[in-house]
Amino acid sequence: MNNSPIKSTVKLISLSAISLALCACGSSSSSSESDAVSNVSNFPSVIIGQVSDVTNSAITINSHTVPASSAEVELDGNNASLSDIKVGMYVEVETNGTQATEIEYDPLLKGPVYIDGDTLSIAGITLNNAQNTNLGEGELLEVSGYSDSTNSITVTYQAAISNAQEELELLGNISNLNTQSGTFNLGNLLINYQQAEVEGALNNGQLVEVEGALNADTVIATEVDAEQNLNFNDDTQAELEGVITFVNNDETLITINSKWQVTVNDQTQFEDGTATNLITGQHVEVDAQWQQNNNQLLATNIEFESSNTEPTETSYTFSVSGQVSVSGNTATINSNNFTLTNQTRYEDGLTAQTLNGQWLELEGTYNNEQTLVSEVEIEDNTSTLDLKGNVTLNENNQAEIWGYVSEDSTLSQFVDQYVGLECQWVNANQVRACALGD
Repeated sequence: MNNSPIKSTVKLISLSAISLALCACGSSSSSSESDAVSNVSNFPSVIIGQVSDVTNSAITINSHTVPASSAEVELDGNNASLSDIKVGMYVEVETNGTQATEIEYDPLLKGPVYIDGDTLSIAGITLNNAQNTNLGEGELLEVSGYSDSTNSITVTYQAAISNAQEELELLGNISNLNTQSGTFNLGNLLINYQQAEVEGALNNGQLVEVEGALNADTVIATEVDAEQNLNFNDDTQAELEGVITFVNNDETLITINSKWQVTVNDQTQFEDGTATNLITGQHVEVDAQWQQNNNQLLATNIEFESSNTEPTETSYTFSVSGQVSVSGNTATINSNNFTLTNQTRYEDGLTAQTLNGQWLELEGTYNNEQTLVSEVEIEDNTSTLDLKGNVTLNENNQAEIWGYVSEDSTLSQFVDQYVGLECQWVNANQVRACALGD
């Protein structure tokens, strides 16, 4: 597609708040449905979301019924027709304001299923709402859906893959990178990238998309994309719908579906809520403008949907301040390591090369394996620290959060809890007067 995000962008988009019944066939068409298409002349240039209806002349996405009888259709990289688009698929629709000009669908995941009791996963990503009838361990599955945390998605469309040589499409955060052997892991899958075309730098924690074929228990990659670049034209108007998976402390940066970072400012308008309703798990519809100079999507309007999800046990947002030491793509505070990734946003004129030795605030998401930094900014006030995360007992039986311990034992009341706290900094890794934040 011209003037659209790279192909891989579509695979990561996860954009609807509604759990639909999984369906292997599109809606039936009729002339009355065709006549019902409203005469709209102000569709956004790009609409990305879940298909809720499709006829022989129109597609319904994000509550828009868009005339599409003359649109070019691409399905997983191949030319297709409108009848190949199914309810539940996530698609990218380009319009000229009055009708669709191009429609593109790419699966979010295509890979072998791992089954643990009633839980299904692909490459370490849990598949919520997936139908597991007649699915066997290791069988190949195509999935479309939306990310609701850093390691799970809600499935809205699935289809079995019968061809064992089918090219796989995977995504996730790198772990166990071994540059000598040319391998890394995505969840429980071993990826061999020795012969792959690699875009961007590979580091543990980096979000990547992988294409390749399964050979025994290893995926032989042909392409690995770690760049995650957007390729919108300047001032492109886009509409996104999905789940908030990260919000920074001052509510000026949100991440949709663990992928799309969206800036919020004083000019952003809100429907059915305010900036205080920007919380993880909240479903939103975002109208945004791509600003090439700032390399950002700026939200012009955010509409809050009615249903929410709660953060899962293994996926939280975090906030921590302190003096940072940096080695490679790892930032360290109080012996806790935080991974700088291709999605990290640097504020206050900072770059990855200027962080070492500075007093900074890091915010992001973490799960059982990795702590991923979404935003870095200079911490001007070191007397009061905002600390968000799990309070645990250390080896000395002291309550601590991100390596900070309280000299007055005010952290003790929060042991084994996930909390957002305000603490007074004393010195080194000592704090006091810790209390729940606003």
